[in-house]
Amino acid sequence: MEIDRREPVQLGESAQWIRIRAANPRNPLLLLVQQGPGLPMINEAQRFERVLSLADDFTVIYWDQRGCGRSLRSADATRELSIQTMVGDTERLLAMLCDRFDRPAVVAGFSMGATLAALATARRPDLVATLVTVGMDIDGAAAGKSAYEFALATAQARKVRRAIRQLQAIAPPPHLEPKEFATLERWAANFGGVRRGRTYNSMVRSLLLSLLRSPDYSLADAVRTLRGITAAQAALLPELAALDLTHSLTRLDSPVVMVQGRHDQVAPASLAERYAELLEAPSKQLVWFEHSAHMPHLEEPERFRGLLAQVRLGLPANA
Repeated sequence: MEIDRREPVQLGESAQWIRIRAANPRNPLLLLVQQGPGLPMINEAQRFERVLSLADDFTVIYWDQRGCGRSLRSADATRELSIQTMVGDTERLLAMLCDRFDRPAVVAGFSMGATLAALATARRPDLVATLVTVGMDIDGAAAGKSAYEFALATAQARKVRRAIRQLQAIAPPPHLEPKEFATLERWAANFGGVRRGRTYNSMVRSLLLSLLRSPDYSLADAVRTLRGITAAQAALLPELAALDLTHSLTRLDSPVVMVQGRHDQVAPASLAERYAELLEAPSKQLVWFEHSAHMPHLEEPERFRGLLAQVRLGLPANA
């Protein structure tokens, strides 16, 4: 790597951390905005490079957002944690990166991160060459209802009594408390609605191992990260439950590629399809990943890498 460095950045009043990797610093910028609430991204550098080889084609920026990962080292890391402050952070980071490298960025956002990226793009389209959304959170109420109905119906069909009991105990959404949210996520994941072939526990273990094996985190960082996930959920779940981009964000002035897993039960395919129809943009595509749920970039990595290669070249992504 010609560039491989970790550095702090000051975004407004918040000190946060990024890691930049590039085989060639003249390659297009790629900012990755992680899913959440509270999940780090810098720890994913090893896995993303192994399965996607992003730094061969892009100058890649891995970013631990406000309230997660290394950015929890700051005393004010969870101060004013909200969608709007995180959108502001995204805008400031993009402005800083585009000024440093003298070009706009491709922005790839995942789930909640895709929502933050879209809202930042709406504010500053001049900073975004192309927006790539993966399993974007579009309508919190509709998505929560769909996920709950999927999990409960699957539990009943499979006669998983523990799942039925726990899901009935939390009742239908909104689920505004971290414990309720975790219960729904657990069973939606265990039934294949988050990442096909993986369970909730296996994904938690993968997160823990990535933190412990990463050279970017101390043991104290790992502990803070895991605790920070609950704190971020407590702060952001009410806002995410009320989110509805079909009314609040109907136009973008940058090209948009929406990536959607056909089996996604967290950000349902029907919502993505409806949003793609109403969203106005200079160019837009809805690209289906037929063998994926909520994480197409990890479930079908070769195809996702190919899609980013087409974006890099300014070509339409293969549908």
